[in-house]
Amino acid sequence: MISIQIKGLNKTNGFLRRLPIRMRRELNITSGEFMKAVRKSAKLMAPRDTGELANSIVIRKDGRTWILEVQSPYGIFQEEGFTPHWIHSDMIKGSRKLTRKGFYFVKRYKPFVTPAMERNLSKLSQGLNRAVNKAVERSKR
Repeated sequence: MISIQIKGLNKTNGFLRRLPIRMRRELNITSGEFMKAVRKSAKLMAPRDTGELANSIVIRKDGRTWILEVQSPYGIFQEEGFTPHWIHSDMIKGSRKLTRKGFYFVKRYKPFVTPAMERNLSKLSQGLNRAVNKAVERSKR
């Protein structure tokens, strides 16, 4: 008759139960830090004609998902582009030089969210690696 005795099985089972919970928590924290860094970069890169665009960049958490949102209605046009056009001075907040009486010619757009994501993407892999290591260490306790 062969007898096998396994010691430490309770510790192993406890580790395996705690790991997914700790992993989710640490990855969520890292995701939030990443989104905050992207928001900061996007605010710095946003066009500053009035400051409204930069101030409208917010992050929010929806359940386990982090969302970066540009709440200004013209944010999508700055990010994606537009056809050059004239706008009425009533549509402009702040002081700008008007090129014609009561109108301003808008000809350039400047993406700000995509470059901010690209700039911070290299930091994401390092952050995720640290989060995984931290979750494993905390699950061992």
